Amino acid sequence: MISTSWRSLAKAPSRSWLLPLIGALYLIPFPYFPAIHSPNEGSRLYQVRALVDDGTFAVNGALQRYGPVGDLARSQGGLYPNKAPGVSILGALVYAVAKALVGWRADRISNEVLLYLLRVSCSGLPTLALLWFLRPLLGRWSGDGESADVILFTYALGSLAYTYGLLFFSHQLAAVCLAGALLALEASRTRERLWLLGLGGFLAGYAVLTEYTAALAALPLGLYVLWTARQKLAGAVAFGAASLPPQALLLWYHKIAYGSPFRIGYQNNVNQTFQGWHNQGFMGVTTPSLLALGGSFFSPAKGLLIFSPFLALGLLGLWILKDRPATRPPAALLGALFLLYSAFTASFIYEAWGWTVGPRHLAPLAAFLALPAAVGLAAARRRGDLAGGVACGLCLLSVLLTSLATITYPHFPEDFSNGFFEVTVPLLLGGYLPRNAIGLLGGAPALGWFLYFGCWLAGLITIVRLGARGVGRAAAVGTAAAGLLCLGVLARGHSVQKASMLRFIEETYRAAQ
Repeated sequence: MISTSWRSLAKAPSRSWLLPLIGALYLIPFPYFPAIHSPNEGSRLYQVRALVDDGTFAVNGALQRYGPVGDLARSQGGLYPNKAPGVSILGALVYAVAKALVGWRADRISNEVLLYLLRVSCSGLPTLALLWFLRPLLGRWSGDGESADVILFTYALGSLAYTYGLLFFSHQLAAVCLAGALLALEASRTRERLWLLGLGGFLAGYAVLTEYTAALAALPLGLYVLWTARQKLAGAVAFGAASLPPQALLLWYHKIAYGSPFRIGYQNNVNQTFQGWHNQGFMGVTTPSLLALGGSFFSPAKGLLIFSPFLALGLLGLWILKDRPATRPPAALLGALFLLYSAFTASFIYEAWGWTVGPRHLAPLAAFLALPAAVGLAAARRRGDLAGGVACGLCLLSVLLTSLATITYPHFPEDFSNGFFEVTVPLLLGGYLPRNAIGLLGGAPALGWFLYFGCWLAGLITIVRLGARGVGRAAAVGTAAAGLLCLGVLARGHSVQKASMLRFIEETYRAAQ
């Protein structure tokens, strides 16, 4: 059976067009709404400006030049983003190059153009690079090149990777670093190269520099080296030593910003509501609750398995991988990471998720589950056309929900209990679509959306054609339709507050045109 699978994989078409297709779907959209003053992006955008224009991490100068923004911490007379600085540091490199190209004139690069460059360079392109390196392992683990490519496209467009691959948040860059670290460690198991372990350590360290919660995965990755490396001592030293530079940079940042290497921005929030959340437990992490766990995974408002139901195939894939000697160690690691992230999201203050599509802090978990999801899809396809079609339908549904929500308005307010049908669908029916890259460059925005939806439809057709056979194709479409129907009747309701918030969203659209 295994040898047959490997032979079929070797003969499978390369589908070299798939990654460029995904790339177009990442580069064209630009859902930007300056009227909401997105604090998560805005505070980092200001820090990028401050690093290059003012030579400081403090954003006081940028605030004076460009106006107020949220998500700030106050310390020693200065104001800083209340988050880890990794994505701002990477963004400053991007801005420095762009500024050099326009004669070092900051006024020649608007915040709108700079934000697009930062989104693409710090979120989109790293995700595309991850997809490039992820694809071979998806094929090897699943033994099915078609399943591997269906999951590759679904992860790219139907998960948190897409939402936060289009925004200048830290979540997807952290996910890329952590998943990249795992890929490096897996490669080292077969190639026995210490530099791969060092690369894994650096990526894990940079993930923590980018997002504090990345420590949930960084430590288990280090323990995984001790467990699986053939040269355990040398491997642990390579991983640990390479992780030190970004960790040292993080401690230095804390020292200059907050006066102590061990004091962070969440202890100094300007916004007292945020401070109240983070004062509970340990930085907002308290005792686990079923409400937080269920909401993070199953809420129609932003549940991970509601917007990305294909990730359930990852749990099936883990069950299969644990029975294969070659994949038992990574299956154990991924299972442990699933439990850790589940415990974290069950313990996090649920209200602190903010205006999001999906539980954004679980972006690394989505990347980790994508690998076994290919195994789960391949297993379903081997069970028969109907089972394969249903599994393929979960992939189709994931792309429909997540991609449309992301490009339309990737900031679901907390007032809505069913973000897709209470925000995304009304906006689309009202003819609302945001800016895109072609419109940003002064071209015809309608052309940009024509190209986008052409690529998007090609991707949906690819999922059905590759992932299902015979009657399974009808089952795939039927499963996606049934999923939409079920979601459409859940947790919907009308209220004055919801109607008012939807009018506000429409106003932010008009202000962005």
